[in-house]
Amino acid sequence: MSSVPPPRVWEDGHIIPAGEARISVLSHAIQRGAAVFDVGAMRPGATGACLLFRPREHIARFLRSASLVGLDVGWDADALLAATVQVAEASGVSSALVRWSAFVSSIEPDVVPRPGTRASVAIAILPPDAAAPDRSRATLRVTIPRDVRKAGPEVFPPQAKVGASYLGPMLAKRQAQALGYDEVILLDGEGHVAEAPTANVFAVMDGELLTPPLGRVLAGITRDSVLALARAEGIAARETHLSPEDLTGADEAFLAATSLPVQGIVSIEGRGLKGGAPGPVTSRIRDWLLACERGEDGRFASWVVPV
Repeated sequence: MSSVPPPRVWEDGHIIPAGEARISVLSHAIQRGAAVFDVGAMRPGATGACLLFRPREHIARFLRSASLVGLDVGWDADALLAATVQVAEASGVSSALVRWSAFVSSIEPDVVPRPGTRASVAIAILPPDAAAPDRSRATLRVTIPRDVRKAGPEVFPPQAKVGASYLGPMLAKRQAQALGYDEVILLDGEGHVAEAPTANVFAVMDGELLTPPLGRVLAGITRDSVLALARAEGIAARETHLSPEDLTGADEAFLAATSLPVQGIVSIEGRGLKGGAPGPVTSRIRDWLLACERGEDGRFASWVVPV
Protein backbone atom coordinates (compact mmCIF):
# COMPACT_ATOMS: atom_id res chain seq x y z
CA MET A 1 0.00 0.00 0.00
CA SER A 2 1.41 3.40 -0.98
CA SER A 3 -0.03 5.44 1.85
CA VAL A 4 -0.84 4.46 5.40
CA PRO A 5 -3.81 6.18 7.10
CA PRO A 6 -3.41 7.56 10.61
CA PRO A 7 -3.55 4.84 13.31
CA ARG A 8 -7.03 3.76 14.31
CA VAL A 9 -8.29 2.09 17.48
CA TRP A 10 -11.51 0.16 18.05
CA GLU A 11 -12.81 1.20 21.45
CA ASP A 12 -16.08 -0.03 22.93
CA GLY A 13 -17.78 -0.43 19.55
CA HIS A 14 -16.35 2.53 17.65
CA ILE A 15 -13.27 3.05 15.48
CA ILE A 16 -11.57 6.30 16.42
CA PRO A 17 -8.21 7.95 15.67
CA ALA A 18 -5.64 6.57 18.07
CA GLY A 19 -4.91 10.06 19.35
CA GLU A 20 -8.49 10.41 20.59
CA ALA A 21 -8.27 7.37 22.86
CA ARG A 22 -8.06 8.69 26.40
CA ILE A 23 -7.92 7.27 29.92
CA SER A 24 -7.64 9.18 33.17
CA VAL A 25 -4.37 9.01 35.11
CA LEU A 26 -6.60 8.28 38.12
CA SER A 27 -8.32 5.30 36.49
CA HIS A 28 -8.41 2.01 38.32
CA ALA A 29 -6.40 0.40 35.49
CA ILE A 30 -3.47 2.72 36.12
CA GLN A 31 -3.71 3.11 39.89
CA ARG A 32 -4.61 -0.49 40.79
CA GLY A 33 -3.61 -2.50 37.73
CA ALA A 34 -7.08 -3.66 36.67
CA ALA A 35 -6.05 -4.41 33.08
CA VAL A 36 -5.54 -7.49 30.90
CA PHE A 37 -4.39 -7.78 27.32
CA ASP A 38 -3.46 -10.12 24.50
CA VAL A 39 -1.24 -9.76 21.45
CA GLY A 40 -1.78 -11.30 18.02
CA ALA A 41 -0.23 -10.86 14.60
CA MET A 42 -1.27 -9.82 11.11
CA ARG A 43 0.99 -10.98 8.27
CA PRO A 44 0.95 -10.63 4.47
CA GLY A 45 -0.45 -13.82 2.95
CA ALA A 46 1.06 -15.74 0.06
CA THR A 47 -1.84 -14.72 -2.20
CA GLY A 48 -1.62 -11.04 -1.32
CA ALA A 49 -4.35 -10.86 1.32
CA CYS A 50 -3.48 -9.81 4.85
CA LEU A 51 -4.01 -12.62 7.33
CA LEU A 52 -4.70 -12.56 11.05
CA PHE A 53 -2.93 -15.52 12.64
CA ARG A 54 -5.07 -17.54 15.06
CA PRO A 55 -7.17 -14.54 16.18
CA ARG A 56 -9.92 -16.78 17.56
CA GLU A 57 -7.48 -18.40 19.97
CA HIS A 58 -6.06 -15.03 21.01
CA ILE A 59 -9.52 -13.61 21.62
CA ALA A 60 -10.53 -16.70 23.62
CA ARG A 61 -7.44 -16.28 25.81
CA PHE A 62 -8.16 -12.56 26.13
CA LEU A 63 -11.68 -13.26 27.39
CA ARG A 64 -10.34 -15.95 29.73
CA SER A 65 -7.84 -13.45 31.15
CA ALA A 66 -10.63 -10.96 31.80
CA SER A 67 -12.74 -13.63 33.45
CA LEU A 68 -9.89 -14.84 35.67
CA VAL A 69 -9.38 -11.38 37.14
CA GLY A 70 -13.09 -10.53 37.29
CA LEU A 71 -13.37 -7.97 34.49
CA ASP A 72 -16.78 -7.72 32.79
CA VAL A 73 -16.02 -6.82 29.16
CA GLY A 74 -19.55 -7.09 27.71
CA TRP A 75 -18.42 -8.42 24.31
CA ASP A 76 -18.41 -11.99 23.06
CA ALA A 77 -15.78 -13.69 20.91
CA ASP A 78 -17.66 -13.27 17.60
CA ALA A 79 -18.13 -9.54 18.16
CA LEU A 80 -14.46 -9.07 19.04
CA LEU A 81 -13.32 -11.03 15.98
CA ALA A 82 -15.48 -8.87 13.71
CA ALA A 83 -14.12 -5.74 15.40
CA THR A 84 -10.56 -7.00 14.95
CA VAL A 85 -11.07 -7.50 11.22
CA GLN A 86 -12.68 -4.07 10.99
CA VAL A 87 -9.82 -2.18 12.65
CA ALA A 88 -7.23 -4.26 10.81
CA GLU A 89 -8.83 -3.23 7.48
CA ALA A 90 -8.76 0.41 8.59
CA SER A 91 -5.10 0.24 9.58
CA GLY A 92 -3.76 0.23 6.02
CA VAL A 93 -0.79 -2.00 6.91
CA SER A 94 -0.07 -5.59 5.96
CA SER A 95 2.24 -6.62 8.80
CA ALA A 96 1.54 -5.62 12.36
CA LEU A 97 0.84 -6.75 15.88
CA VAL A 98 -2.72 -6.69 17.20
CA ARG A 99 -3.32 -5.76 20.81
CA TRP A 100 -6.58 -6.41 22.64
CA SER A 101 -6.96 -4.58 25.97
CA ALA A 102 -9.57 -4.59 28.72
CA PHE A 103 -9.27 -2.12 31.56
CA VAL A 104 -11.29 -0.39 34.25
CA SER A 105 -11.19 3.19 33.01
CA SER A 106 -13.34 4.67 35.77
CA ILE A 107 -11.92 6.27 38.91
CA GLU A 108 -12.34 3.73 41.68
CA PRO A 109 -10.67 4.56 45.01
CA ASP A 110 -11.08 1.05 46.45
CA VAL A 111 -8.91 -1.88 45.43
CA VAL A 112 -12.05 -3.59 44.11
CA PRO A 113 -14.11 -1.74 41.48
CA ARG A 114 -17.69 -0.99 42.44
CA PRO A 115 -20.24 -3.72 41.61
CA GLY A 116 -21.52 -3.46 38.07
CA THR A 117 -18.44 -1.67 36.75
CA ARG A 118 -17.82 -2.71 33.16
CA ALA A 119 -14.32 -2.74 31.70
CA SER A 120 -13.55 -0.78 28.57
CA VAL A 121 -12.23 -2.78 25.61
CA ALA A 122 -9.84 -1.52 22.95
CA ILE A 123 -8.27 -3.16 19.89
CA ALA A 124 -5.22 -1.51 18.37
CA ILE A 125 -2.97 -2.31 15.42
CA LEU A 126 0.69 -1.74 16.22
CA PRO A 127 2.77 -1.06 13.10
CA PRO A 128 6.03 -2.99 12.59
CA ASP A 129 8.19 -0.13 13.89
CA ALA A 130 6.38 -0.39 17.23
CA ALA A 131 7.63 -3.95 17.81
CA ALA A 132 10.26 -4.72 20.42
CA PRO A 133 13.79 -3.79 19.27
CA ASP A 134 15.13 -7.30 19.90
CA ARG A 135 12.53 -8.86 17.59
CA SER A 136 14.87 -8.58 14.60
CA ARG A 137 17.73 -10.47 16.27
CA ALA A 138 18.43 -13.80 14.63
CA THR A 139 19.79 -15.31 17.85
CA LEU A 140 19.67 -14.45 21.51
CA ARG A 141 22.16 -14.42 24.34
CA VAL A 142 20.22 -15.23 27.50
CA THR A 143 20.78 -15.45 31.21
CA ILE A 144 18.83 -17.21 33.96
CA PRO A 145 18.47 -14.92 36.99
CA ARG A 146 18.24 -16.54 40.40
CA ASP A 147 16.99 -13.47 42.31
CA VAL A 148 13.80 -12.89 40.26
CA ARG A 149 11.42 -15.75 39.53
CA LYS A 150 8.17 -16.31 37.72
CA ALA A 151 5.28 -15.35 40.01
CA GLY A 152 3.46 -18.45 41.23
CA PRO A 153 -0.23 -19.18 40.70
CA GLU A 154 -0.89 -18.00 44.24
CA VAL A 155 0.15 -14.48 43.09
CA PHE A 156 -1.21 -14.27 39.52
CA PRO A 157 -3.22 -16.83 37.55
CA PRO A 158 -0.60 -18.07 35.04
CA GLN A 159 -3.18 -18.24 32.24
CA ALA A 160 -4.16 -14.57 32.59
CA LYS A 161 -2.19 -11.92 30.72
CA VAL A 162 -2.36 -9.29 33.44
CA GLY A 163 -0.34 -6.12 32.92
CA ALA A 164 0.83 -6.00 36.54
CA SER A 165 2.35 -9.49 36.33
CA TYR A 166 5.09 -8.23 33.99
CA LEU A 167 6.75 -5.93 36.53
CA GLY A 168 9.10 -8.61 37.90
CA PRO A 169 10.13 -9.86 34.44
CA MET A 170 10.67 -6.26 33.34
CA LEU A 171 13.10 -5.65 36.18
CA ALA A 172 14.92 -8.93 35.48
CA LYS A 173 15.29 -8.18 31.77
CA ARG A 174 16.48 -4.64 32.43
CA GLN A 175 19.22 -5.96 34.72
CA ALA A 176 20.19 -8.60 32.15
CA GLN A 177 20.43 -6.04 29.35
CA ALA A 178 22.71 -3.91 31.49
CA LEU A 179 25.03 -6.94 31.68
CA GLY A 180 25.03 -7.42 27.90
CA TYR A 181 22.37 -10.13 27.53
CA ASP A 182 19.43 -9.95 25.16
CA GLU A 183 16.85 -11.86 27.18
CA VAL A 184 16.15 -13.66 30.44
CA ILE A 185 14.58 -17.03 31.16
CA LEU A 186 12.81 -17.12 34.50
CA LEU A 187 12.60 -20.08 36.84
CA ASP A 188 9.45 -21.01 38.74
CA GLY A 189 9.21 -21.25 42.51
CA GLU A 190 10.54 -24.81 42.46
CA GLY A 191 13.60 -23.95 40.39
CA HIS A 192 12.33 -25.36 37.08
CA VAL A 193 12.62 -23.44 33.81
CA ALA A 194 9.43 -21.43 33.34
CA GLU A 195 9.44 -18.88 30.51
CA ALA A 196 10.92 -15.66 29.20
CA PRO A 197 9.05 -12.43 30.03
CA THR A 198 6.95 -12.61 26.84
CA ALA A 199 7.84 -15.96 25.29
CA ASN A 200 7.72 -19.70 25.89
CA VAL A 201 10.91 -21.76 26.07
CA PHE A 202 11.78 -24.83 24.01
CA ALA A 203 14.76 -27.18 24.08
CA VAL A 204 15.86 -29.82 21.59
CA MET A 205 17.57 -32.84 23.11
CA ASP A 206 18.48 -35.94 21.08
CA GLY A 207 16.02 -34.91 18.36
CA GLU A 208 13.11 -34.48 20.79
CA LEU A 209 11.35 -31.17 21.34
CA LEU A 210 10.76 -30.31 25.00
CA THR A 211 8.93 -27.44 26.70
CA PRO A 212 7.81 -26.73 30.30
CA PRO A 213 4.31 -28.00 31.13
CA LEU A 214 1.32 -25.75 31.67
CA GLY A 215 0.43 -24.90 35.23
CA ARG A 216 3.10 -22.31 35.89
CA VAL A 217 3.56 -20.93 32.37
CA LEU A 218 1.27 -19.13 29.96
CA ALA A 219 -0.53 -21.25 27.39
CA GLY A 220 1.12 -19.47 24.48
CA ILE A 221 -0.66 -19.55 21.13
CA THR A 222 2.69 -19.80 19.36
CA ARG A 223 3.70 -22.50 21.85
CA ASP A 224 0.65 -24.51 20.83
CA SER A 225 1.40 -23.88 17.15
CA VAL A 226 4.99 -25.10 17.52
CA LEU A 227 3.90 -28.31 19.26
CA ALA A 228 1.21 -29.00 16.65
CA LEU A 229 3.60 -28.41 13.76
CA ALA A 230 6.36 -30.54 15.27
CA ARG A 231 4.01 -33.47 15.80
CA ALA A 232 2.54 -33.08 12.31
CA GLU A 233 6.05 -33.25 10.87
CA GLY A 234 7.03 -36.33 12.88
CA ILE A 235 9.18 -34.65 15.53
CA ALA A 236 8.70 -36.14 19.00
CA ALA A 237 7.43 -33.35 21.25
CA ARG A 238 6.40 -33.38 24.88
CA GLU A 239 5.93 -31.21 27.93
CA THR A 240 8.26 -31.84 30.84
CA HIS A 241 10.03 -30.03 33.65
CA LEU A 242 13.41 -28.68 32.65
CA SER A 243 16.23 -27.65 34.94
CA PRO A 244 18.65 -24.83 34.06
CA GLU A 245 21.26 -27.54 33.48
CA ASP A 246 18.93 -29.28 31.01
CA LEU A 247 18.68 -26.07 29.06
CA THR A 248 22.40 -25.29 28.98
CA GLY A 249 23.12 -28.91 27.99
CA ALA A 250 20.53 -29.01 25.19
CA ASP A 251 21.47 -29.39 21.55
CA GLU A 252 19.28 -26.41 20.65
CA ALA A 253 17.00 -24.00 22.45
CA PHE A 254 14.69 -21.25 21.28
CA LEU A 255 11.99 -18.85 22.39
CA ALA A 256 8.57 -18.71 20.74
CA ALA A 257 6.03 -15.90 20.90
CA THR A 258 3.67 -13.98 18.64
CA SER A 259 6.08 -11.07 18.29
CA LEU A 260 9.21 -13.17 17.66
CA PRO A 261 7.87 -15.73 16.49
CA VAL A 262 10.86 -18.16 16.82
CA GLN A 263 14.31 -17.01 17.92
CA GLY A 264 17.22 -19.35 18.48
CA ILE A 265 19.28 -19.13 21.66
CA VAL A 266 22.98 -18.95 20.86
CA SER A 267 24.24 -18.96 24.45
CA ILE A 268 23.08 -19.24 28.06
CA GLU A 269 25.18 -17.51 30.71
CA GLY A 270 27.83 -17.09 28.01
CA ARG A 271 27.94 -20.80 27.21
CA GLY A 272 27.18 -21.72 23.60
CA LEU A 273 24.76 -24.51 22.77
CA LYS A 274 26.07 -27.59 20.99
CA GLY A 275 23.79 -27.33 17.96
CA GLY A 276 24.43 -23.66 17.31
CA ALA A 277 21.74 -21.10 16.70
CA PRO A 278 19.45 -21.29 15.00
CA GLY A 279 19.93 -25.05 14.98
CA PRO A 280 18.45 -27.34 12.33
CA VAL A 281 15.27 -28.20 14.26
CA THR A 282 14.75 -24.57 15.27
CA SER A 283 15.16 -23.44 11.66
CA ARG A 284 12.68 -25.99 10.36
CA ILE A 285 10.07 -25.08 12.95
CA ARG A 286 10.54 -21.38 12.20
CA ASP A 287 10.04 -21.98 8.48
CA TRP A 288 6.96 -24.16 9.06
CA LEU A 289 5.43 -21.51 11.32
CA LEU A 290 6.07 -18.72 8.82
CA ALA A 291 4.43 -20.81 6.09
CA CYS A 292 1.34 -21.20 8.29
CA GLU A 293 1.23 -17.46 8.97
CA ARG A 294 1.25 -16.85 5.20
CA GLY A 295 -1.56 -19.35 4.70
CA GLU A 296 0.62 -21.78 2.74
CA ASP A 297 -0.03 -24.91 4.82
CA GLY A 298 -3.44 -26.32 4.03
CA ARG A 299 -3.35 -28.59 7.08
CA PHE A 300 -3.66 -25.52 9.28
CA ALA A 301 -5.80 -23.31 7.06
CA SER A 302 -8.20 -22.68 9.96
CA TRP A 303 -5.45 -20.80 11.76
CA VAL A 304 -5.67 -17.75 9.51
CA VAL A 305 -8.47 -15.24 9.00
CA PRO A 306 -8.26 -12.93 5.95
CA VAL A 307 -8.57 -9.19 6.33
